[in-house]
Amino acid sequence: MGTAKAALVAAALLVAADAHADTCTGTTASGGRFAKCFDLGNRLSVTAGSDGFGASVKLRHLIRFDDEPDLVWKLEHTMAETTYGTWRDQLDASLYRGRFLRHARDGHIVLPLGIPKKVFLPFDIGAEVQVGSLRYRPLEMRDDKLQVGVVKIAALVDFARTRGQKRRFAIGPVVRWDIDVDRSMGRIGRVSEHAVSPFSVGMMNLKAETQDGIWVGELRAEAGTVWHTQGGWKAQAEAEATLERIVIAINDRPIALTAGVSYATANDEAIARVGARVVLMHRNDKRVNLKPLKEKTKPVAPPPAPKPVVAPPPPPDPPPPAEPVVEEPPAVPSGGGGALDDPYGEVPKIWEL
Repeated sequence: MGTAKAALVAAALLVAADAHADTCTGTTASGGRFAKCFDLGNRLSVTAGSDGFGASVKLRHLIRFDDEPDLVWKLEHTMAETTYGTWRDQLDASLYRGRFLRHARDGHIVLPLGIPKKVFLPFDIGAEVQVGSLRYRPLEMRDDKLQVGVVKIAALVDFARTRGQKRRFAIGPVVRWDIDVDRSMGRIGRVSEHAVSPFSVGMMNLKAETQDGIWVGELRAEAGTVWHTQGGWKAQAEAEATLERIVIAINDRPIALTAGVSYATANDEAIARVGARVVLMHRNDKRVNLKPLKEKTKPVAPPPAPKPVVAPPPPPDPPPPAEPVVEEPPAVPSGGGGALDDPYGEVPKIWEL
């Protein structure tokens, strides 16, 4: 009974895996396969649009635990994200941005007051970190300045509560430290202003991605007060919305159209942009099966034709057997008595007395 149940479970899992592969894998008329689902979190891509040319590297993965199957860490990394506008001579760059969310099916905290009590939480917890951001606008600033984001950390609570990374609704306080570098003073410039937010800014991040990865949209907003070395506390807000849609894939590498708008009160800058993203390297979605339906084999040359077989000539007929020679017995005279042979063939006459 146990063996039969195990066989049924294995068959059900196999059918489910095939169903996922069928929905995310297309088949050509010749039997080739192509991807219909895409992993947008693991790729090296370049962009071209109204705001300039750019590139970025994205990685995302899950960490699971054998001793706690209901616990999973969702990690996302964005590295070397750069956009350079050649016609406006502007630069936006970010060295590293990471997001770490802890998801548990029965998320809770324990209150160590008197009798410890377990309080269940309706959200996941995590953090977001950004290190080394850069903004350069030489044509818009009266001084030759670089705006450098040294570090930004946000404590997040995610109300989406999903084991995957396709949906997110996170909010939390932000601590950040930014500096302005005056490049007109010295070879590498001098720091002219500091801006610090000691958890006095709040942020919201909303993301939605379709199951096949064709559509993805994201909304980010930050608002609060920031302390500046020149001017003290100032209200500050910024927001950004992006949308991306894959329109074609070449050799299973997607090409997408992108659109976005952003606004920041610190420099009173509003930007609307459209463009395209080309993926150079990526990891295939786990549900995609690109193995060929028929294994390709090298053509085998036909064996050489056998040489014609020539039958040997038949052996000659054996000679007929020689006829036996029958020797006639010598003639015996009828008169009786002895007879003498005549060497000359004559028989002498014998007279009777």
